[in-house]
Amino acid sequence: MKRKYIKNKNWVLNLQPSAFSLQHVALIAVFAAFCACASGESYLVSPNLRSAPVSKVAVLPFDNQSTDITAPDFMRKLSGEQFSKWGYAPVPFEDVDEILDTIGISDGGQLAAVKSAKLGALLGADLLCYGDVEDFTFQNLGFVVRKSVILRLKIISAGSGETLFEALGKGTDIKFHSDTAEAKKAFIEASARKLVENMLKLPLRKEAETAVGKVFDRMPRR
Repeated sequence: MKRKYIKNKNWVLNLQPSAFSLQHVALIAVFAAFCACASGESYLVSPNLRSAPVSKVAVLPFDNQSTDITAPDFMRKLSGEQFSKWGYAPVPFEDVDEILDTIGISDGGQLAAVKSAKLGALLGADLLCYGDVEDFTFQNLGFVVRKSVILRLKIISAGSGETLFEALGKGTDIKFHSDTAEAKKAFIEASARKLVENMLKLPLRKEAETAVGKVFDRMPRR
């Protein structure tokens, strides 16, 4: 039977029908997802952020492009902790959320409807932090276990509306298992790990911390 090939610049994948199996399907699916997320990381720092005399920042509710409803709050919490370590003064989340609730804002996706100047005045902050969770995935196929967190963070001047900082951080971990016995063991272990992380409310902790860390590595300290 004639063999079919998918060719790329750096690899050739043999799609021989007789050998095609679930392992191949899983590997191709994850490879495609990995390539889709492999674009270059954006990075912007305005001189006005470095020279800004005020370091009080309101970390607003994060937007969420992932399918995990716990991701925005979790990533926001990690980012708030990192701001403190970097010498900034975050407005307490409780205060931010209480004030935003008075104007009908409870979700990061609603923030675009409110001007930065109004948010800054209400929250008493000169800097506004917007976050977007672009990916928050724990994919367990046995033959492939993929964990991926992608966070985009942006700091806006409340007064001028200028973007003072923007960066994207990624935390990923991908493991491949070609042996069936190993794949079954990996599936059980990964499932148990995810269950424990969900019970402790620490989903994808390592990958999330890596993503946040890569963002803040770009950010000037105060």
